[in-house]
Parts: sequence; structure tokens; C-alpha cells
Amino acid sequence: MTTAEAFPNTSLTGLPVQLTRFIGRKRELDDLARLIRSTRLLTLTGGGGSGKTRLGSEAAVRAATGFSRLVWVDFGALEDPGLVPQQVAAAFKTPERAEGSVTDTLVQTIGEQSVLLILDNCEHLVDACAELVEVLLRTCSRLAVLATSREALGVPGETAWLVPALATAEAIQLFVERAQAVLPTFQLTPSNEPAVHEICRRLDGIPLAIELAAARVRVLSPEQIAERLSDAFRLLSGGSRTALPRHRTLRGTMEWSFTLLNAREQALLGRLAVFAGSFSLAAAEAVCVGGPLEAEDILDGVSALVDKSLVIMETAKGEARYRLLETVRQYAEERLRETGELAVFRERHARFFITFAEHAELHLFGGAGNPSWLTGITEESGNLRAAAAWAEEDAGRTELALRLGTAIHWYWFAGGQFQEGRRRLEIALTRSVEIAPDVRGRALVAFGMIMFWQGDHAMMRPPIEEALPLLRAHGDPWAVAYTLTALATALLVEGDSMAARGPIEEAVAHARTLKPGIFLPFTLYWHGLAAQGRGEIEAARASFEEAIQIGRSLGNSPAIAHPMSLLGRLAFAQGRYGEAFINYAESLSIHLATADIWGMGRGLDGMAAIAVAVGRHDRGARLLAAAESLRGRIGMGTHVSPQDLIDRERLVASTRAALGGRFREVWSEGMALATRDAVALALADTPPETGEYRLPPAEAIEPVGHVVASPTIELRVRALGPLQIFRGAEPIDSAAWGSARPRELLVFLVMHLDGCTKEQVGLAFWPEASTAQLRNSFHVALHRLRKALGNPDWIGLVNERYRLDPSVRVEFDAIEFEREVTAACRALGKRGEGAGTALERALEWYRGDFLDGEPAGDWHVTYRDNFQRLYLEGMQALGTWQLEDDRLPKAADTFRRLLARDQLHEEAWRLLMVSHARMGERSQALKLHQRLTELLRDELDADPDEETSELYERLQRGRLSENRSVSSAVSRPPRSVSLPLFAPNPP
Repeated sequence: MTTAEAFPNTSLTGLPVQLTRFIGRKRELDDLARLIRSTRLLTLTGGGGSGKTRLGSEAAVRAATGFSRLVWVDFGALEDPGLVPQQVAAAFKTPERAEGSVTDTLVQTIGEQSVLLILDNCEHLVDACAELVEVLLRTCSRLAVLATSREALGVPGETAWLVPALATAEAIQLFVERAQAVLPTFQLTPSNEPAVHEICRRLDGIPLAIELAAARVRVLSPEQIAERLSDAFRLLSGGSRTALPRHRTLRGTMEWSFTLLNAREQALLGRLAVFAGSFSLAAAEAVCVGGPLEAEDILDGVSALVDKSLVIMETAKGEARYRLLETVRQYAEERLRETGELAVFRERHARFFITFAEHAELHLFGGAGNPSWLTGITEESGNLRAAAAWAEEDAGRTELALRLGTAIHWYWFAGGQFQEGRRRLEIALTRSVEIAPDVRGRALVAFGMIMFWQGDHAMMRPPIEEALPLLRAHGDPWAVAYTLTALATALLVEGDSMAARGPIEEAVAHARTLKPGIFLPFTLYWHGLAAQGRGEIEAARASFEEAIQIGRSLGNSPAIAHPMSLLGRLAFAQGRYGEAFINYAESLSIHLATADIWGMGRGLDGMAAIAVAVGRHDRGARLLAAAESLRGRIGMGTHVSPQDLIDRERLVASTRAALGGRFREVWSEGMALATRDAVALALADTPPETGEYRLPPAEAIEPVGHVVASPTIELRVRALGPLQIFRGAEPIDSAAWGSARPRELLVFLVMHLDGCTKEQVGLAFWPEASTAQLRNSFHVALHRLRKALGNPDWIGLVNERYRLDPSVRVEFDAIEFEREVTAACRALGKRGEGAGTALERALEWYRGDFLDGEPAGDWHVTYRDNFQRLYLEGMQALGTWQLEDDRLPKAADTFRRLLARDQLHEEAWRLLMVSHARMGERSQALKLHQRLTELLRDELDADPDEETSELYERLQRGRLSENRSVSSAVSRPPRSVSLPLFAPNPP
């Protein structure tokens, strides 16, 4: 059946006949069908070859039943903007008249007909098209226009819709079908599928590029095509001979797009090609400035290139980042090379990111302690690798290569990229060129540390010993202290803890003179290890505990987790397996959260040792194997001394002997575990209670630092957001808790002031534990809680129930939040004076989700959800009050904050739309509806509900009265909270 036969009631003029099957894009076509019905000007935007024309054709055909006439106009071959009206008139078969303009004649021809006018390839005639479309839309009330263009037309009321790349499955399907068109025997097989997937990924899902690549299967295998994509423009040529020249090859498409840019935009696009991956606006301003581009030109230029679909904008954590599609980057780099500026801007790019890395160096020290800096450096990883590659190209840049490698060697540690770090530093250090002594010295230390992380201990000490005199001569105390710590580490891994004493004690002395930070706990970690190696157990414990205390005060995860692991090791060596388990568990949890692979490897070994010691050989073997697999995958060593390696080999031998013939099977299961699953296996247990380690009853424990309770002492607990606990006005020393469980137990008791039995706590905290395990775990947590509070009388046992002493004045933010928000919402419902202001204050209690970031048990989830619901409903009530009180900017801000917490809160979207409409920002309100629609499709595969659609239609017609009741824009007024958040006893 022809298209005309399919739509007998619609006149179809000029619609192109398609000779190939349309593939995929179901969601996009559904979106466009709705948009064509709801907007009068829809412009499909996107880069060359993105499939705008074909998608527009399919969308037009599907929308044809809603119009009496469908007219297609292709401007691809038209060069003169003055002939745009004539081209459209010709498509309507409108005869020219002696009097009046062509546009007037068009208006008369269209009249009151229900027409869908499709204008294809408008980008080179965008101003003329915009002028004509605006006139036609103003005068022809039943006309709708669908345009395709590299950039939007800019006509009032326009909806610009960026054509997305093909999804991976659709891209592969397109490749296969187009390949079979030229080679009917072609099939997608398990052997060639990885190459086809790589082709589609490298070509960014661009339909034209994929079709051109598929055409090459006549002479090349998919594997060969994938290999040649580094020169995409030479490979991807030879498209349809009947197409316009710019549509026959990828190069033609890019050249066409490039000629439409002005000189400044052309210059900027070429310079942006030096970025690898994404980049920030600040980086573009620093790298790309210079004749003819001033600093203020960069923002406008990047914005223009985004509008023209040559640069992609992405938003992460509130910051815009940009990137070029790979094919665009290759073409832009060619143009930059032609201008003779490629070398200049590659060097500027490299120097910028070397400086950036050096600025980040201290923030990265120790690994994953500063998540924001780690995220920032990860975002720039492509650019850092490009800078490193540039520095390696020429021996004259060796000093820059060493500076960069030194600056990011802890980033390599945090990500487990040891092999890359070793290779880059090794190449630079072996070049015989003149290097500043301090630069070489610092790089030698970084190289030595990488040798340690990889377990290549024989290679560690020589570069560090070479570095020490270089850095002593330079006089930087931080660099000297770091080198001394690295030297002590090298001596420890060789088994000489006596020789390590001098360097590590000097390092600690230097560290104590420096600005407080992560470096002191780093040196204390190694100081404690050296002391333990010499048998000075209490000195070792003191060093580890001081390191943990500093780490907690800084909020630095590695500074907590690494020495915590060594406390576990210390406890294990003394036979205190339960205590060892608790310390290893907290350490492992932190290492998992920060993706510290080196730390996870050591923690898994420690947990394996505990399992074997208490007779759980299956579990021990799996954990040992998982740690071995982890080391093998990333080329890592985690033993610190020769004795560590001997101990591990003994453990493996012990499990092999205990398991006999089952050992190989169990070992294989452990080797196959993913990292996260291995850590989960280690944590899925409770501390062992053995003959060597059995806790006394809580009543028999003599607390440290006994202080008589006073009814006037205030205990403040902040559990909405990251947990904070204060005694009076001072925070309780974070090192005092020992682990997360005592803090969690305090919150549990504060929430149940009538008290709880040990069994009730156990059901909430350790639901799978045996009676003995529960008793052990509970008393460990209770003992640490009493010790941290400094007064055992604050928590008493009355009638078999543990409870906080009622005489202690407690301020708990969760209780205050629930009480004040509920009261304010009720007062607001009664129009009470000052209720809105009271609600604003009450909502300030909510710093974040209940016990956010704490490794709490499932018991807290119901409370967390209830608090979150109360906060969202309170925010909705506050925003509604602000909206009805004509505090429109504040209302909009409140609804935005609400959506930041619950992006699928459709009522909040509607109220935000109303806020913008009443501020006179109708276009912004309409854009919000589009964003909501896209979000619901992506997340729920659903459409906005009827009330949202009705609101959208009123907004489109401009019929949302400023005096209209807010409640008419939403389904119901905000609910009041009726569910009590606090029960007298645990559920």
C-alpha cells in the first residue's frame, strides 16, 4: 500500500519516497506525534547525519491523519534566501500573481486549511525561513510547521527538539540491515558483534556515519572497519550517488556544517578539538582564547556551537560540561591542523591540565579522601591522558611529563590504575635529559610508591634513596617527610622494621610541623606499622588510633579506613577476633564506598584470616581467592612485609588442607566473585565469639573516663542528614565511637525513649544473628556507646529494657522536625498568622535524609521514608502558601528544591509551571512541561497525567488567570501528616 492509499483523506504533496526500511526510534516518534498535535512550530535540530530528515518524514506520515493537507518542502539545493517563499509556493502549487507578494499569495492559499508544512534542511536559510514561518503562523490559524535544521529558527512559540543519537541496539540493527543491503550474506555473529558494537559506539550512534560504515563490509570485515575509524573521513565515503554532495559522505556533511559558521565559530570549533572527552567552560576559556577570539567570545561561541548541534552540552551536579562527537572532533582537528595552530593549542591544552593536576595534588593525597576533587579529576581523565601523551612525544617535555605523573599518582592509586602510572613515570624517568632536581626527586618518590602498590618491592627502595638527597637539598619539608615515609615503607616491606624507625620518626616530626591535614595520619599509619614490627604493640595502637581520630576530624575516609584495618590486624594477632572483625568490617565498608581497591584487598585478607581462625574454612578460602583475583585484575600487591606473604601462604595451605578435594571448587567460586560481591560476603556475618575472645556482660565493664551524670547536661543528636552527635555544645570526638554501630544504637534509643530489650535491638540490627552472636554484637556496641558518651549512667537497664536516662535533656532534630512541621502545617491549613514563617523555620531542621551516609540497618528505612515524605509535603505546603501569597520567586525556588529531592513529584512540576506563568514566564512554564514529559518517559515509560495536560493546554492558550486558585492547578491540596513517626516501642 502506498502512503497516499494509507491516508486517503489527507492530501500529500512532495513527501519523499523512502527506499529503505525505517529502523527503531519508537519512543522518539511517539514524542513527536504528541508534539505535532500540541505545538504549531516544531523544529528538529541535530548535527549532520543525525537523521533529522528521515525522522521528520516518518513523524509527518504518522501525523498525517490529523491534517487535511501535508506539504513537504526541501531547501537542500536552494542557495538564495530570497527564493524561500517561492519554493514553498511551488510546493503548494500556488500560481504567481502580478499583484501582491508571494507570501501574501501563500497566506491566501493556506487560509483556514488544516495543513502540516514540513520544511527540510533550513540551516543555511534559517533567517529567511524564520521570517516566512512567523508570518504564516500569525495569519493561518490552522497551520502547523515541522522544520529540520542544524539550529532552531528562533520564532516565538517554537519547540526545538534535539534529535538524539540512536540507541546501541538500534544502531547495531541499522548497521546490520545496511550491511546486508550491500552484502546479502552478512550476518551478526558472536565473533563480529564486539566489532560492530565498537563501530556504533565510536560513531556516536549517528545514522549517516553508521550507514557509510556498513557499506564498507563489501571489502572490509567489521574488525577492519573498527580499526580504521581513527581516520573516519577517509573510510566513510561513497554514500548514495543521488543524494546532495554534502549527504554522500561524512566529510561532505561536516564541510557543509563548517561553511555555515562565521569565522570566530570556525576558529573556536577547531581549537576545541584538542580536548579529549568532555571539558568545562573555564577550560575552554583558558585554552582557546587568542586572535580572533577574546575571552568574552568563548561563552557565546560555545553556546552558538551547541545551538548548531556541533557541540554537545551535558549537565552534571549543576555544572555544564561540553564535548564534541568523535567525528566532529576529527574534522575540527583537521581544520586546526590546516591553519598551522594544532601544535600551539595542544601545548596550551597540556599546560593547562598539568597546572590543574598540580593544584589538585594535595587534595588527592591518600587516595579517595576528597570525593569532590576525585570526581573533578575523573571528569578530566581524558584531558589528562591527552596531556600526558603530548608530554611523552618529545624528550624536551620530560619535565612536564614528570610533573603531571607526580601530581596524579595518588589518583592512579584511588582508581587502581597502577600499570598506567608505572608506565608513564618509567618512560619519563629513563630519559637522559636535564631535569630540575626537585621535579625528578618528587617523581622518583611517586614511582617508588607505585612499585609498592604493585607489590614490586625490590624496585621500590632505589628510586626513593636517590630522591632523598635531591629533596633535602631543595628544602621542602613536606617533600622530605613524604620521602622519609616512603623510605620507611620500603624498609618495612623488606622486613627491616628496626631500620625503618629513624626515617619514620623523622617523618612524623616533620609532619607535626605542617598545616593540619591528611599527611600526619599517613605518616602515623606507617609509624604504627613499624612499631608493631618491632613488637611495640601499645605504641602501634596509639599511632593507629591517633591517625583514625585525625581522619574522623577531617572527614577523610582513607585516613579512617586504612589505620582501622591495622587495628583489626593488631586485634587479630592478639586473638581478639570479634574486635578484629568489627574493625575490619568498618574499614571494608569505607573502602568499598570509596572504591579503594588496595584497601579492599587487604581487608579481604584480614577477614579471611578471621574466618579460618574460627574454623570457617569455606568462607576463608572464598575471601582469599577473591582478594587474589582482585590483585591479579589490576596488577596490585597488598602485602606490606615478607611476613605478610608468609602468613597468607599459610592461610591458603590451611584452607587447602581443611577442604581437601573441595578446595579447588571453593577457590574457583571466590575467584569468580565481583569486587562488590566479595566485600558483601565478608560483611555478611557477625563478630565471632570464641574461647579466646568473649565479652563480659555490659554491667561488669568499667567505663573509661567515668563522669557523674547531671540532669542539666544536654545531648544533641542530628540524624537528618549526616549523623552528628554533641555533648553540650561540643561534638563528641569521632574517634571515641570505634565503629558505626554505637552511633546507630544511640539514635535507636533516642527514638524509643521508653526503652528497648536487647532482643528488640537485635531484631533491628542483626536479624540473622544467632543468640550468641546477638549478645556479642550488642554488648560490643553498648560498651562503645557508653565509652563514647563518657557516662555509663546515661544508658540504664530498667525492667530488662535499655533506655536513656529521662533526666538527661536531649535535643533530637528528627523529633523537633516532626513536631514543628506537623504543627505548622495544621496552622497553615487554618490560615494561622505566622504559620508560613513557622513552616519555613521548621523545614530547616531537615539537612538531608535520615542517617544519610550511615551504614544503618533496614530498621531505619521506614523512618527515613516517613521523614522524607513529611519534608516533601511540608515543602509543597510552603510553596503553595508562597504562591497564594504572591511570593512567586520564593515559591518557584521552593518547588525547585522539592524537585531536587523528588524529581518525579508531578504536583510540584505543575505548581512550578504555575509559578512561572504567573511571573509572566509562560515560555519557561511550557519548557518545564517538556522536561517533565521527557523525564516521565525515561524513568517510568509514562505520560503526564490529565491534570498536567490540561494545565499545559491552558498555558498554551494563555488562559491561566493570575487570579486563578492555585488548588485548581493541582489534583489536591497538600496532605497533612497523620502517620506517627515515633512509636513508643520498636516495630
